[in-house]
Amino acid sequence: MEVHEGTNTEAGAQTGAQAVPVPAAASGAPARPSGAPPVALVAGASSGIGAAVARRLAARGSAVALVGRRKAELEEVAESIRASGGTALPVALDLAEPGAPAEAVAVTTAALGPVGLLVCSAGAIRLAPVHETEERHWERQVRVNLTVPFLLARQVLPGMRERGCGWIVTIGSGVGCEVVPGSGGYGVSKHAVQRLTELVHEENRDHGVRAVTVAPGWVATRLAARPADLGVPEEEVLTPEDIADTVAWLLDRPARMSVGPLVRVEPSAGRAAAGGAMTRHLTRSRAEGAGQAAKETR
Repeated sequence: MEVHEGTNTEAGAQTGAQAVPVPAAASGAPARPSGAPPVALVAGASSGIGAAVARRLAARGSAVALVGRRKAELEEVAESIRASGGTALPVALDLAEPGAPAEAVAVTTAALGPVGLLVCSAGAIRLAPVHETEERHWERQVRVNLTVPFLLARQVLPGMRERGCGWIVTIGSGVGCEVVPGSGGYGVSKHAVQRLTELVHEENRDHGVRAVTVAPGWVATRLAARPADLGVPEEEVLTPEDIADTVAWLLDRPARMSVGPLVRVEPSAGRAAAGGAMTRHLTRSRAEGAGQAAKETR
């Protein structure tokens, strides 16, 4: 459950770039050994689930591009990967800006090689009923949660199809799998990105490319609602590492096996389930006069 509290953080790093992706053959990227894990691009890698997934992929041998707005936090994640012997490239971009997804793929390709694994973990959330949702907040959530994964996938799919292999993993939400009053543009965009992933899977499965949405329930991150506030023991809530474990498990399935394209990962305890917990969070926020809860995880 992506239940977040805080102030809106729409102001981000401005890229202003209209970059054209660099073809692998023309880049200065070092050659990857035959059979090496694919080069990975993780969007939203500065913290939480994205950072945990990036660390896990690096530990598995992938060279990882860490893409997000927060340069200092990206550098911290990259340094932790390098300290463990991995390869990490921090790429500070606001992916919601025009041209930024293409630039992220171009920079990654030039430095590390063609992207063989795309993980879309960036997200924006502003909880409100539909009639209270402002147009700009709706558009922001759709842009970050749906359009950015589309633009990134569009950039990497031609190369994956040509090479006959590749993975696209989107981090969805349990809230996108249910109808949760008050989830607004977040619930709609997370549901839509699941359908996008299904389309990518069906259109590319015969070209060696697999796509899957991992839809987590309540995950303990600094952006999530505090378990104690909703009467739930912290140990009953998922961790970012749980989601990274799930992604790693998916990648280890043999090529003949298709899992998903939707994989839900929920806490075992019913009181920590995504929909119910978000409903309690929204009720509590309104009772306290907190208004709309907003966050961006990029």
